[in-house]
Amino acid sequence: MLSGTVRSVGLLGSQYFTNHCEFLSQIKGYLNYDMIGRNHREDQPEYVVYFYTAAHPAFGAWLKKDIAQYGFRLQPDYRAWDNPIGGSDNGSFARFKIPIIWWHTDGHPDYHKPSDHPHLLNWDKMVEITKASYLNLWRLANEKHY
Repeated sequence: MLSGTVRSVGLLGSQYFTNHCEFLSQIKGYLNYDMIGRNHREDQPEYVVYFYTAAHPAFGAWLKKDIAQYGFRLQPDYRAWDNPIGGSDNGSFARFKIPIIWWHTDGHPDYHKPSDHPHLLNWDKMVEITKASYLNLWRLANEKHY
């Protein structure tokens, strides 16, 4: 399994990796973290989009269970996607039928602008996403079927 936090210009890094990886068939899944630090709307500080490969509904069930069990302060918009290619690095992996989980907080007024400063980050939400995604990674590594 792989986890990505930074998008390369034009997806060059993820495309190069998937096009040249000698162990691609052994990758169990790819987690992508895209713009997870900001709020889409200030009145919804716990909102997060949780995209995942539709052929793996367990990915959605995992997060629902973890929120109930551990009390994560997240309000996910669950989006099962049958072809999760999009414009982020997860697309390079989805092209090769590698299951993906893609954490995103949607756009905001400073999206991809120099005005997107660190003091605007929602650190609490990033911590909650990090904890929940750790459990995603744990299950990907340890469960045989999902």
